[in-house]
Amino acid sequence: MRNFYRSLRYLRPYRGRIAIALVCVFFIAGLWGSGLGMMLPAVKILISDEGLHGWVYNTVVNERLNAQVEQVPVSPEWWQEKVHLPLEGPGATKSLQVIKVDNGPARKAGLRPRMYILGIEPMASAATQPVSAQAFSGSVFPKEPSVLLKQLANLDPDVDYQLIAQNDRRVVLLTVGKVAEEPGFFSGLRQRVQSKGIAWLAGIARAIPEPVDYGGRQTMFLWLLAIVLVTNAIRCLFTFVQEYLVGTAIWLGIMDLRCENYNKVLHLPTAFFSEKGVSDATSRFIQDTNELARGQNTLLGKTMVEPAKALGALVAALMLSWQLTLLAMIAGPPAYFIIRSLGKSMHRASRRALESWSMMLAVLGETLQGIRVVKAYTMEGSERRRFFLVNRKLVKQQIKMERLDATTGPSIELLGLVAGLAAAGVAGALVFKGMNIFGEFYKMDRFYFIAWLGALFALFDPVRKLAKVTTRFQQSDAAAKRIFELMDTPPEPIAPNAPTLPPHHQSIEFRNVSFRYPSASDDSVKNASLFVKAGQTVAIVGPNGSGKTTLLSLVPRLFDPTAGQIFIDGTDISQVSVRSLRRQIGLVTQDSVMFAATIGENISYGLRRPRQEDVLAAAKKAFVDEIVARLPNGYDTMVGEHGATLSGGEKQRIAIARAILRNPAILIFDEAMSQVDSDSESRIHQAMAEFIKGRTTLLIAHRFATVLAADVIAVMEKGVILDTGTHKELVERCEVYRHLYRTQFIDSGGQ
Repeated sequence: MRNFYRSLRYLRPYRGRIAIALVCVFFIAGLWGSGLGMMLPAVKILISDEGLHGWVYNTVVNERLNAQVEQVPVSPEWWQEKVHLPLEGPGATKSLQVIKVDNGPARKAGLRPRMYILGIEPMASAATQPVSAQAFSGSVFPKEPSVLLKQLANLDPDVDYQLIAQNDRRVVLLTVGKVAEEPGFFSGLRQRVQSKGIAWLAGIARAIPEPVDYGGRQTMFLWLLAIVLVTNAIRCLFTFVQEYLVGTAIWLGIMDLRCENYNKVLHLPTAFFSEKGVSDATSRFIQDTNELARGQNTLLGKTMVEPAKALGALVAALMLSWQLTLLAMIAGPPAYFIIRSLGKSMHRASRRALESWSMMLAVLGETLQGIRVVKAYTMEGSERRRFFLVNRKLVKQQIKMERLDATTGPSIELLGLVAGLAAAGVAGALVFKGMNIFGEFYKMDRFYFIAWLGALFALFDPVRKLAKVTTRFQQSDAAAKRIFELMDTPPEPIAPNAPTLPPHHQSIEFRNVSFRYPSASDDSVKNASLFVKAGQTVAIVGPNGSGKTTLLSLVPRLFDPTAGQIFIDGTDISQVSVRSLRRQIGLVTQDSVMFAATIGENISYGLRRPRQEDVLAAAKKAFVDEIVARLPNGYDTMVGEHGATLSGGEKQRIAIARAILRNPAILIFDEAMSQVDSDSESRIHQAMAEFIKGRTTLLIAHRFATVLAADVIAVMEKGVILDTGTHKELVERCEVYRHLYRTQFIDSGGQ
C-alpha cells in the first residue's frame, strides 16, 4: 500500500477541506449512534409494560443502587404463601423483582437477586432501628410496583431508607444508606459519565408528562419519531458536506498529480516511449488515475464514515451488554485473514487489468489512426478479431476482480452472522431463563436484548462495507504503483548546472558513437565517426534500417549514445543545457507532426511570441500560402487531430515552414520531401537553397536531386558509416553507394 499512501500527499494543499470533512464524520458518527440509541426508548414505549418513564426510573435505580429490578406478575395465592400478609391496593397482581445486584448500597443493605421489593420508607434518623414487617409505615401494602420504582429512583442521597423485601423464606427489613467509600479513578470516571446520562434521562422524564394508560403513549412515540427524523436529516446534511468536500479535494489532487506526471513525461527519454509505447503512458493518465481517485474517495469517504458509524454502533452495543458484544467479536480474526488473502489476489488481478487497458488503447489508437489503410486493405475482420482478443483478456481480469470483490462481502457477512447468532443464542438464554455468572444470577431484560440485537447488526453492516474497502485499496494501490513507476523513471540525463551552448559556428563531430535501444539485442549505430564543418550540407544515405534516423536523433539528444561522444564546436553536448542545444536545431521528420490547433499555431509552434509577418514569410517560403489561399479561415483554420484535414504533402509543407521560422543554426531533415509532389519539391528546394546558406544541414534523402545538393554524402549500412565523400568519389569506391544509386536514385527518375 506504499504507493497508494504516497499518492495522498497530493491532497495536502486541500487539507482544509479534508479537515472539515473529518469534523463532519464525527457528527455523523454521533448522530448515527444517537439514532441507534432511540431504539430502546421506542421499544419501551411500544411494547414494554413499564413504558418510557418506567425504563428511565429503572435505569436511575441501576445507577444509584447498582441493582437491576423488573416488574413481574404475581398471583394472590403467591402473596398468601410467600408474604403471609393481608393484600391491599392495586399492587396485588405485580411485584418488583430484583434481577441483579452489583457492589453498592443495595448489596450492602443485604439485597440479593430473586428478592421482591414490597415497600420503602425513609427512616426517622440514621440511628432508628428497623421495625417489624407488621409495623411497616406504608399505609397501603404492597405498593404499586411503578410507584415503588419511582420512589427508588428519587431516593435522597443524604437520607437512610428502610426497605421491606421478601426472599424465598420470609419478609425482611433492610436499611439502605448512602455510599460510604470514595470510588477509584476509573470507577469514578464511569460513574460521572453515567450520572450525566442519567441526569439527562431524568430530565426528559420530568419534561414529558407520564401517560396514565397504554394509549397515552402515542404522543411520546410521535415525538420520538420527530426526533429521529430531525436527527437523520442533520446527519444527511453532514454526509452531503463530507462527501462533497472529499470529492472536490480528491479531484483537485488528481489534477495536480496528472499535471506533475505530464511534466515528467515531457522530460522522459525518447527511448522510454520506444520501449513502453504511447498507449501505456496514456492509460496511466486516464484509467490508472481514475482508479486511484476511486480508492482515495473510498479512503476518505467510506473508510472515515463507516468506521465512525461502526464505532457508534459498537458503543451502543457495549452499553447494552459488553459481554455479549465481545462474544460477537470472535468473527474478527477469521475475517482479517480472509480480507488479507483476497486483497493480495485483487492487487495482482487489478495490475493485469490495467496492463490490458493499455493494450486495448494501443489497438484502438492504431486502428483508428490507420482507418484508411484498414478499409483499403479490407482488414476490418482481422482488426475486429485482434480487438476481441485484447478485450477478452481485459474482461477476464475484470471478471476475476468482480469474483474477488463479490466473495468479500458475503464471507464477512456470514462470519458476522454466525458470531452474532451465537451471541444472540446466549442472550436468549439470559432473557428467558437467566443464568448464574460468577456465582450470581443474571437475567437480561428482553427489551434491552432487542435494542442490543439492533445495535449489533448496525455494527456488522459498516464492517461488511469496510471489508470491500480493502479490495478497493488493493486496486488503487496497483494503479498507484503504475503511476509512480512512470513518475520514478529517470528523466533525460541533464548535467547539473550545465552551461549554455554558445551559438554554433565551427563544427559537429561524431566520435566513435554507438547506440542500442533498451529492448534491442544489437546496436543500431556502431562506432560511427563523422566530422561536419559549420555551414556544410551532409546527406546520410543507406538502405532501410541502416541507422540513419537514429544517428541524426542523437544530435538534439532525443537519444543519448551508449558509447562515444558528440561535439558541437568542440563542446560535448552531454555537458551543456539541453534547452540551449535544441533551440539551435530545426527538425523536420518524415512523419510530420501536427497538433490540434490552427495552421498559424502549428507553424509558430515552439516560439513564445512570434511576429505575424515572420510566420507569413516562413509559410510563403514553404509554399503553405497556396494551401491557405483555398481555406475560408486562412491561417486560423483548425487542422484537426493529428492534422486529419490535411494531406501528407500539406503537413510536410507546414513542418518545413515551422523549421524555417525557427531560424536555427542546425537543420535536420529526415526524408522531409518524401510526401511532397515534384513541383512543390522543386520550388521548396529553391527556397531551401537560400535558407540553408550559412547553416549546418543534416539530411536523410532517397531522391537524387537532394543527395546531389549536399556537400558531403555519408553512406551507412547496419549502423556503420562505411564511407563519406562526394557523389563522384562514392560512385567510384563504394559498392553500397553504387547499388543505392542504381536501385533508388536512377530508378526514381533522377528526381
